[in-house]
Amino acid sequence: MEENVNEVAGAAADNLAEAGAFLSPENLIELAKTAWPYALKGIIALLILWIGFKIARWLGRMATKSIVKAPNVDETLATFLGSLVRYAVMAMVAIAAIGQVGVQTASLVAIFGAAGLAIGLALQGTLSNIAAGVMLMLFRPFKLGDMVRVAGEEGVVTEMSIFTTELTTVDNIQVIIGNGEVFGANIQNLTSKGTRRVDNDFGIDYDDDINKAIKIITDTAKAHPSVLSEPAPWAKVTGLGESSVDIQSRVWAKSEDYWDVMFDLNKSVKEAFDKGGITIPYPISVELDSK
Repeated sequence: MEENVNEVAGAAADNLAEAGAFLSPENLIELAKTAWPYALKGIIALLILWIGFKIARWLGRMATKSIVKAPNVDETLATFLGSLVRYAVMAMVAIAAIGQVGVQTASLVAIFGAAGLAIGLALQGTLSNIAAGVMLMLFRPFKLGDMVRVAGEEGVVTEMSIFTTELTTVDNIQVIIGNGEVFGANIQNLTSKGTRRVDNDFGIDYDDDINKAIKIITDTAKAHPSVLSEPAPWAKVTGLGESSVDIQSRVWAKSEDYWDVMFDLNKSVKEAFDKGGITIPYPISVELDSK
């Protein structure tokens, strides 16, 4: 037992002696001389990151402000492009800083490229929405507040982001559509022209006076305060149905008055027909004699 204790004590003494020799002033100076270039590279790399990231943020803000000043450019698009500038500069700064400490940047760029490709394949649907969002904001087929018909939906555009377009339908339902689907579909902007044509169809009895019915329809349309005088209200016979003479009324109104004009004319023309002795026939079912 005593011999084991002496061996342990001897080993500890030897280790202390070696540590003391390693930490001698001469060795510490030599170690400092060896480590200093690496420490200097690390300090320079940190400075590159600190200064470079500040420059990246500044360039991103400047890019955003410059793009916003351009005509017909949405603020959301300007912010997105400014962010792209910022992150692109930050990526270059990070590669420069890593290269400063001795890492081969060519291999690093190849790794980032491969990673970017893999991420792009995994997120191709999202990236497609982003690309479509950029195109929508560049070409501006519609803006906030427009009534549009797109991707099988109809409503007022209430929000546009880089990923999605949000509509609110006439019955106050929120509809969110991916920009890829919006840009890839036919877009009908129902309010961009400022006016819309309102079509109403009426049927009268075959025994009624057609010209009288047409006059009642046009006079009723002209009396409506929201119907525009130019182009003038129009009504013509569009078909001869099984039980009625079909007449279509076409008038023009401001886009925001479209629905009021349509519903008001249906009611007003029916009331005018009743006063003028024009009848709207019920459907007649013809029974064939089987004998």
